[in-house]
Amino acid sequence: MMLGPNILAPEDLSLLGAIYDLVVDSLPSRMRTPRNRRQVALNLLCLSLRGERDPLELELGAAAGLTC
Repeated sequence: MMLGPNILAPEDLSLLGAIYDLVVDSLPSRMRTPRNRRQVALNLLCLSLRGERDPLELELGAAAGLTC
């Protein structure tokens, strides 16, 4: 639930944090770079601000565009 334009509710932030940890932890160690961690966070924020709340869709979208 968004509280307003570009404002996420605490439960949304909790979900995003859990998905972020899940995605980063699932990466091979060589891919856990600062760049990829930042990309995961940006992907999650973009998806959530577009209204996505499905955990599977967030997980898949969070990993998009990562590099080795």
